[in-house]
Amino acid sequence: MPISNRNILVSGGGVAGSALAVWLARRGFAPTVVDPAPEPRAEVDHAEVSRQGMALLDRMGLGERVRALGSPVDEVRTHVSGRREPTCLPGEPGNLTVRHSDLVRVLREDDGGVEYLLGDGVTALEQDDEGVDVTFAQAPARRFDLVVGADGRDSPVRELAFPGPDQGRLRYLGANTAVFETANLLDADNTTAWHVWPHRGCLVTTLPGGDRASVVLVVRDRFPIDGDTMDQDARLRWVEEAFGEDGWEMPRLLRAARDADVRVLPSTQVRMDVWEQGRVVLVGDAAYCPDHLSGQGPTMALMGALALAGELVFTEGEHGRAFFSYEAALRQSVREAQTVAPYVVDSVAPEAGRYETWIRERAELALARGTLLMGRLGIRPPLDSVGREFAVERYAGMLTD
Repeated sequence: MPISNRNILVSGGGVAGSALAVWLARRGFAPTVVDPAPEPRAEVDHAEVSRQGMALLDRMGLGERVRALGSPVDEVRTHVSGRREPTCLPGEPGNLTVRHSDLVRVLREDDGGVEYLLGDGVTALEQDDEGVDVTFAQAPARRFDLVVGADGRDSPVRELAFPGPDQGRLRYLGANTAVFETANLLDADNTTAWHVWPHRGCLVTTLPGGDRASVVLVVRDRFPIDGDTMDQDARLRWVEEAFGEDGWEMPRLLRAARDADVRVLPSTQVRMDVWEQGRVVLVGDAAYCPDHLSGQGPTMALMGALALAGELVFTEGEHGRAFFSYEAALRQSVREAQTVAPYVVDSVAPEAGRYETWIRERAELALARGTLLMGRLGIRPPLDSVGREFAVERYAGMLTD
């Protein structure tokens, strides 16, 4: 039977949108990707791809190209107050750190005839039983069979197509973050280091190539901060007020921040009961953002793209059945991914006073030592629990044909 609903607009050209477009084009659909940015971009350019995510990239035939641009996290250093030397643990095997923009470029290079409308965006949607009329900011209006919102946590498609206030779908996790890139201050490659204080903490991860590092500062707060309303001086003042009296590497990091592009954003998830509305469906952060602190965003984007494309292939484009099965295939993995960021916030920015933080640090140290001992004895706790139940073999035929 011929494919129905072949012409599909994908709003958003990040990991989810680009991967979805690749799968659709390979299987006979005609995807068009629209994105406001002329080049790949991200709020946080440092992306973490888990072992499951790398396995999906391998299935796409893109894994080695991504590995060539990325680097593993071989070591995690826990710096405990009062100790000169950190406790060092091995990183998760198979995980990769890569620049988000590099990951997206690899996906776009294998476009298979995908049409791109870069530097443009969706401003209005009007759907009926046969299709969706789409108005763009720049290009002439067009009609598509289906529309996919892959346009991030603050998805314009979600706001246009789904009834009710969009803010009600955002769940603030009680912390604001500052992110910037600087020279590698760790004197090591393939490493993440972290240190905590009461109500705040710091994560530093070396980037591929070894000469740069990504810094994430986490601060507990009752209210989310809109970093877009702050100029660079205001962002620096916020960071220095929170960390200006702290030790460890913070004096050097604060000096480095003055010469960096500091981005401030709240730790926020997207929670939705359904991801489809008629002929419009959401994928990636637009539907189920796990928050940037979770490190699960790229992997969940790749899983969602495969599941949505796979279900559209199975149903030969019959969107009602495809959207329902896509949600069913992914919900469990989404629930797992969204448990990670609250744990990270609690660990990196403990909601505790000095004494309780001191106790927690010692407990973390004991846990780290126990984990290290288990590894030396050949006993490892379960790794990469997020997505382990994702039925990737359901899509084996699509992956290999």
